[in-house]
Order: sequence, then C-alpha cells, then structure tokens
Amino acid sequence: MRFRLTSWPQLATITLFALSLIYLAWLGWGMLPGHQVEDRDFDGHRAMTWARAQCDLGPRPAGSPASEQVRRLILNQLRATDWQVRAQNFQHGDTQLQNLVAIAGEGEPVLVLATHYDTRLTSDLDPNPDRRDQPTMGANDGASGVSVLLELARSLDKGRLKHTVWLVFLDGEANRGLPQWQDGLGAEKLTEAMHPTGAIYLNLVGGKDARFPKVPDATRLFQDQVWALARRLGEDEVFISSQGPKPEDAHTILLDAGIPTITIQQPDYAYLHTTQDTCNKLDARSLEAVGRVLEIYLEEQRFMTIAPALK
Repeated sequence: MRFRLTSWPQLATITLFALSLIYLAWLGWGMLPGHQVEDRDFDGHRAMTWARAQCDLGPRPAGSPASEQVRRLILNQLRATDWQVRAQNFQHGDTQLQNLVAIAGEGEPVLVLATHYDTRLTSDLDPNPDRRDQPTMGANDGASGVSVLLELARSLDKGRLKHTVWLVFLDGEANRGLPQWQDGLGAEKLTEAMHPTGAIYLNLVGGKDARFPKVPDATRLFQDQVWALARRLGEDEVFISSQGPKPEDAHTILLDAGIPTITIQQPDYAYLHTTQDTCNKLDARSLEAVGRVLEIYLEEQRFMTIAPALK
C-alpha cells in the first residue's frame, strides 16, 4: 500500500480544523456544571454594574419602596455567592429599618467590613437652591460602598479565611444632620447587638480620581497595616499617606463603642448631598483599587497578625 503525502495547504487546513475542534471541546467542558473557570479577582467593572443597578432604582432613602428593592438585590447576590445572611430589624419613629449582615469563615477574630445602602432624603448641599429639597441619587454616597462589598462577596476566596468576616450593609445612615434623624442609626444598632474585633467602614469609595487619606482618629496600627498593603500593591496614589478630616458618621459610632475602626473615604467629593451624585461620577478604577486591597487583605489573613494587639 502506498501512502500519499498531504500537500502543505491541505495539511494547514486539517491542522486548523483539528485545533478548532479541540478549542470547542474545551469551551464546552468549561460550560458544564462544576467545570466553569471563574475569574476570582476583584473586578471594578463588575462592581460598576452593581452601582448602576442601584441607581436604576432611583433614590433609595430609608423606609422607601426603593430601599426594599435594593435590600432584595443585596440579599439575592449574597445568597448566590454562598454567604450566610442575617437581618437586624429596628425602627426610627414610624420608619422600619433593616441592617443586613453576611457572614463567612469562623472563629476569632471577627472583622467587619461595613457600608450604608440608604440614600439622603434631601440634596441640601446642591448649588441650585431650587433642588435642595429633592432626594439624592446616592451613587457615591450609598451605591459605591455596596457595590464594592457585593463584588467582594463574589471574588473573595472564602476557603482561605481563617477567621470570621462580616459584610455589613447599614440602614438609616445617610440622613445625618437632617431634622429628626440622628447620626449613625444603623451603626448604633449594630454595636448594640454585636461587638466585632475590628471594623473597616467604606463610604464615598467610587469617585473619579478618588484619593483616600488616613483618618486622624482611626486605629493607627490597623490603618497603617492596610495602607502599607495598598502601597505594596501599587495603590499608593489612591491610598495616600496624608491625613484627611475626621469623619462624622458610622466611623465615630463604631469607635465610641470600643471597636478598633478605620475608614476608607474620599473627603473632598464635590457632589456630596447634591442631585449630581449620579453614576456618571463614578469610576471603576476607584472601586477596583478599594476592592483589590480588601480582597488581598482578607485572603492573606493580615488582620490576624494585629488582632491580639487591638484587644
């Protein structure tokens, strides 16, 4: 029997066809349940989709139907990513409020990553006086922190945790300073029921070209550790070494309860408490810088090295 040599064009065609079959087979295998290859890294663009989903609901002040909708959005994502979820119900006057707590890991220490999901009833700092009685959209002041925690809930490798982590979504925080609203309602209720080893509070973390300075009254050992990690990751242009102003929100409530606390926050956000706090003011790059630092901080178990000194 004689074998005929295949010409070069025929050989190239056959090779390309075979490689295509191999690729399609690999792709199909990856689509089967249990064989998906998921990118576990924190993705700022994914976080942006969560911010937009919240803004699509409109303003979300405490006790409103839109607030209930964003709660469902948060709960659905947390359950889809296999976090244990608890709710803490409380009341302010006739307004029903609810903190949400998602739990992963077990044992001591307990580290809280917290933000608020409600938005402000009025835009009292709007440059246009005619708009100051309108509610804010709360893209940065509300949606940004939630979007970071929801993307972190997906990306975090919970199997690497050697201590307990809580993702906390606080209600009743955005109306600070308004008549009949006290400061830090959600944070105060949280501290009445739980006393974690430490807390990281996120607020205004998605603005374009955001810079996060250190906070003067934050727990220094804790703060220095997180900012040093950011520097190691090349995020020192975002997590800057200079000091900013003292926050007057959940940060203070947590500290006053004796909980070692640091805050990641942009203090000079130009659209705070205005009708211009909309999603086009956000930047996936800022969200990713915060989420990436937190993800690696948790997966490397860095909090465990300082927790004994914080007690």
